[in-house]
Amino acid sequence: MDTTEFEAAYGALLEAAAIAGLGVPSEEAWDVDTVLAHIIASSRMLAAASAELLSGRTPVVDNRPTQSRAYFDAIARSAARRSELVGSVRRCGQELVILASQLSEEQTARRVPTIIVDAGRVRVERPVAFSSLLESGHIHEHLEQLREWLEGRMSQRAAARNEGNLCQLAARAIP
Repeated sequence: MDTTEFEAAYGALLEAAAIAGLGVPSEEAWDVDTVLAHIIASSRMLAAASAELLSGRTPVVDNRPTQSRAYFDAIARSAARRSELVGSVRRCGQELVILASQLSEEQTARRVPTIIVDAGRVRVERPVAFSSLLESGHIHEHLEQLREWLEGRMSQRAAARNEGNLCQLAARAIP
């Protein structure tokens, strides 16, 4: 699988996340560290699924753990500093890219049982082509979120729409 776009998306996300002073747009939205922890959890989920495909098995992709406040807090607390959290995003992204680059066209076309939940609502609950789960839209949406925070232009409407999480937008892109 060609991972060029995926790698570029992670690179841009890391660049934005590394900038000091990123703040919280509102009390309702996730803060930057929570978004980064969510990206780490999502990358781990997709890396594990990629490894399953490479081993000849069909993974079940279930993003519910990537929505867990307890999991985010554990990830963030284990990092201690934003720079360590950014380093974890980098490593998890690299692991995913390395695994995804080994997947054949046949493997990425395989339909895998998938559950995508966002804000407590099931958005996808059916088999989908694994390639659609590896598209960089999810990373790009969170990158845009970080850029909005950087520019101080995250509106209350956007914050309320996101609640910090953009899995709903990613789920809409899944055919």
